[in-house]
Amino acid sequence: MGYVDFVDKYIKYSGLKIEVEQFIKIAYLLPIVFISFSILLYVLFGLFSCIIAILVLIILESILHISLISISNRRASISEEMLPDALRLISSNLRAGILPEKAFIESARPEFGPLSEQIREAGKSLMFGEQIKDVFNKIPEKINSSILRKTITLISEGITKGGNLAPLLDGLSDDIKSSLILRKDIKAQVSSYSMFIFLAIGIGAPLLYASSLFLVETLISLGTILPTESLQTGTLSLALTKINLSKEFLFYYSITLMSVSSIFGGILIGLIREGKEFAGLKYIPILLLLDICIFYIVKFVLLASFAVF
Repeated sequence: MGYVDFVDKYIKYSGLKIEVEQFIKIAYLLPIVFISFSILLYVLFGLFSCIIAILVLIILESILHISLISISNRRASISEEMLPDALRLISSNLRAGILPEKAFIESARPEFGPLSEQIREAGKSLMFGEQIKDVFNKIPEKINSSILRKTITLISEGITKGGNLAPLLDGLSDDIKSSLILRKDIKAQVSSYSMFIFLAIGIGAPLLYASSLFLVETLISLGTILPTESLQTGTLSLALTKINLSKEFLFYYSITLMSVSSIFGGILIGLIREGKEFAGLKYIPILLLLDICIFYIVKFVLLASFAVF
């Protein structure tokens, strides 16, 4: 699947009123602008400003695409929550003797969220003479939900084999509701693991990196200020070897490791909590921001505390 197909699919899933071409233009225009800006910054202010501009570009591109995926996942989650009630309502209308097309349209309640739009469209398609099996197959086209797709597959198979639609919808409604309750129980049980990962990466990692960086910077400073001969007094001999590492390298090394940890930690949290890697993308910016803020705060506190000595 190419990039254009990916964007087209997720724009449909997210329900955004934007053309695929417009989104792609924005996604392609940002790198062009920031690369030109980075070259200008490199000429005027040096490499560090250029790196900052490239990082801002990566963050903006990530936010653009993560937002698209997060919106589609949110719509899918709402649809899955409302699906049992929607199926039960369609079944009740069919049992009451209402025509299928009217049963669908009357079941499109606003509280069903994105699912309501698809049910209403299905009712309109029935009014224009489409087969009920084909109408059901259209419902998951704009909602990225595996539960919805599997449910529609079962309904289609039941219709093909001549099953009664109302009891089938009732049975599926009960099964989906039971599976959602079970999923919530499992999510509650594993929430402690995701919380531990979040605290370890979001608080523990920057705390350790800032402390380690301060310690190494202090040793580097001592190595440059105090010569080895001055540390040999009496019976005590302290050999202080020179550390061949720059402060800038250690700083960038710490930032890089925290960034990598935040990316994989966010994906892991999403996988544990919701069973989807993409669901963890929304945690990555939070972890990155938390890491950098705590890193600088701890570093500032350590510098301020030991400056007295």
